[in-house]
Amino acid sequence: MADAERPEPPEPKFRHEFVGMMFAVTIGEVGLQTAALVQTHEISRYIPAVSHLLLATIMIASSWVGWTLSRAPGGQLDVRGIFEWEFLVLLADVGLVIVYFILVRTVDFGAEGRPRIDSASIVASWIVWIFWLYLVWDILTKIFMYPKQPKTSPPGTWFDEAGKRMIPTVICLVLAYVTKALISSADFPHWVTADLALLSLVLLFRALKGWSRPWIFVCSMGLLLGILWTRFAWPAPWAGF
Repeated sequence: MADAERPEPPEPKFRHEFVGMMFAVTIGEVGLQTAALVQTHEISRYIPAVSHLLLATIMIASSWVGWTLSRAPGGQLDVRGIFEWEFLVLLADVGLVIVYFILVRTVDFGAEGRPRIDSASIVASWIVWIFWLYLVWDILTKIFMYPKQPKTSPPGTWFDEAGKRMIPTVICLVLAYVTKALISSADFPHWVTADLALLSLVLLFRALKGWSRPWIFVCSMGLLLGILWTRFAWPAPWAGF
C-alpha cells in the first residue's frame, strides 16, 4: 500500500476514556478543597493553601492538554491487552494522575479540626516524582514503542522525531531536584514563593516542549525569582494578613 493510502492509527479511545475519568476526579478534588477553603472565611490566613491548589490546578490542566495532544509514537496506540507495551503506558498514565491527586491532597480542608497544609518540601518531592513518571512515559512511548525504521532511513531520524522531545523532561527533572534542595527549608509564608518556583518549573517544561523562546525566558526568570525569594527569605507581604 502506498504511503498516501495508509490508514491513520485508530485513536486510543479506551485509554483516553479511562484516564480522562481519572483526570475529572482529580480536578474535582481541587474544587472540593477550594470550596472547603472558601468556607473557612479565612483565605488570607491560608495563602499557602491557595498557592498549593493553584500549582496543582495548572499542573493538571497543562498535563491534560499535553497528554491529549501528544504525538509520541507509543502515545497514539490504544490498549489491546495487558501483556503489551500499551498497557504499561496506561499504567504510567494512571500513576501520573494518582500523583496529581496526591499533589492536590497536600491541602486538606475537608476533615474536621485544624486544616492540613503540607510543606513546600513535600510538594517539591511530589513534583520530582511527577517528572520521573514523565521520563518513564517518554522512555516507553519514544524508545521502546518507536516504530522500527528501515535500514535506508537517514541517520538521526529517531532523534529528530522523538529523541529530542525527551530533552525537556531530563532538564526539568534535574531542575526539580535542584529546586527541592534550595526551597526545602522554607518557612510557612515562603511556601508561596516556593510554589512560584515550582509553578514556573512546570510551565518551563511546557515551554521547552513547544520551544517557545519568550515563555522559556519568562518561566526561567520566574523559577529563579521563586528560588531566590524563598532561599533568602525576602519579605512576604501576605505574611501579615
